[in-house]
Amino acid sequence: MTNLTLDKNKKYLLACSFGPDSMALFHLLVKGGYHFDCAIVNYHLRDESNSEVAGLLNYASKFNVKVHVYEVKEDITSNIEARCRNARYTFFKELSEKYGYDEVLVAHHQDDLIETYLLQKQRQNYPIYYGIEENTFIMGVKIHRPLLNYKKSELLTICDKNQVPYSIDKTNFDVTIKRNKIRHEIVSKMNEEERREILGVIEQENKNLSSLLSSIKKEKLSCVDYVLSLDLKTASYALNMLAKSLNDSLYLSRQNVGQVLNVLKSSKPNGQFKIKEGLYLLKEYEQFEFLTSKIESVTYAYLISKPDSLNTKYFYLDFTGDTSNRNVSPSDYPIIIRNVKLSDTVFINGYKVKARRLMIDWKVPLRKRLVWPVIINKDNKCIYIPRYQKDFKVPESCNFFVK
Repeated sequence: MTNLTLDKNKKYLLACSFGPDSMALFHLLVKGGYHFDCAIVNYHLRDESNSEVAGLLNYASKFNVKVHVYEVKEDITSNIEARCRNARYTFFKELSEKYGYDEVLVAHHQDDLIETYLLQKQRQNYPIYYGIEENTFIMGVKIHRPLLNYKKSELLTICDKNQVPYSIDKTNFDVTIKRNKIRHEIVSKMNEEERREILGVIEQENKNLSSLLSSIKKEKLSCVDYVLSLDLKTASYALNMLAKSLNDSLYLSRQNVGQVLNVLKSSKPNGQFKIKEGLYLLKEYEQFEFLTSKIESVTYAYLISKPDSLNTKYFYLDFTGDTSNRNVSPSDYPIIIRNVKLSDTVFINGYKVKARRLMIDWKVPLRKRLVWPVIINKDNKCIYIPRYQKDFKVPESCNFFVK
């Protein structure tokens, strides 16, 4: 099998590392007469990286193929795999938007597919798909993998037979890395019958998984009660679906799933919790969601010297008319509108009430609580806290409302 079945009317971007897999795909694209350019990322993590870029530029020039090169400037020393992945797919996204590429071609092959499946099983992950999908979207860009039916050995033969240059990454032979260990000790030793058998198992597992995933109500994935109503297995996949909707590279381990479920079951209705590096859980009463970073506190204060109007990112007000509905009189000026402090107190119906109590009684979500405004008069007294209503709609001629 040495032919591709791609669309000759499309403009492709080949993700190329100058390794044998992507260089074999380069050859097949040239042979098939497809319209494509290349993209290579130099992470500067290996001594050979500069020569690999130079090798690709030299070879591509023989076929008038354009090569986009991204030189990573930052020193990547931690969380290397994730940061490198983010760097290259961000690069592919920028190129696709700028030059109008229809698809990014990635040279994953059959060995990669089997390795990924075995690694998923070993890690006891909750994948949305077992192995590697032929077509996916990453950062909004369509990723196509046309070599999933090719064995690694076939790609090496294509390169060697057609005198296609390539470089071998020495780190691929480090069997202390789980994927490499699976590659060299299991996958490379499989015969044809064993390959067919495991590919059949993967296909069946994906059918079963598809059935399970289709039973999950995506519109309810952020509802605490819904997730807690699911059995453990289904809930685990549901939570992973939610995480992947935020970032396709995110996944939850069994331990992570347990952490999330414990938070959802807890009596604490409002808060944010670190699940792992780059993943936080925000719980706001009956709703929750995942975030890639912690929500930080915000501090703001606006001084109004006289009756006036003001439109900010947090609130809108027009105090040029009657403001008795906001408990503001001319003698209160100058006033300050700032974000609430839980220690603030205000008189409501003759009773002194703490802002903390109001936030709890009104069930103000954490994000809104951090920016909720209060009005402070010239005597430094809190004279008004707007009431929170979940389904609040701004009425006509409203003189003060939270954004």
